[in-house]
Amino acid sequence: QPVWVTGDHARLHQAVSNLLTNAWVHTPPDVTVTTGITCHQSADPDGPSAPYVELTVTDDGPDIDPDVLPRLFERFVRADKARSNGAGHGLGLAIVNSIVKAHGGTVCAESANGETVFRVRIPMITRPRVKNS
Repeated sequence: QPVWVTGDHARLHQAVSNLLTNAWVHTPPDVTVTTGITCHQSADPDGPSAPYVELTVTDDGPDIDPDVLPRLFERFVRADKARSNGAGHGLGLAIVNSIVKAHGGTVCAESANGETVFRVRIPMITRPRVKNS
């Protein structure tokens, strides 16, 4: 079944691209990165106040430093050295956060026991709006 969200296609594409690029660049070569999309029919108490679509990007690499995790989506914050190959300037996840919030959604990361999960939640609509000619 198709899933619909309202938003700026280019900006949403940029957010997903930044999130995936972040996973590929900041995880060691032997780490598995997986993605998933889930539809939730009820509101998220910590996020969208409507049914939402959740995109997850998960890896089984080293955990992100717990001291860095709460600030990970701020500008110029970078994950710990165990997860970084020196690439980036700490802007990619801040851009993801900005775009997702502009679309009424939330983004978060959890990292423990050798698994890190990034979750992007965007409000879902029941049917697309059709432009009249």
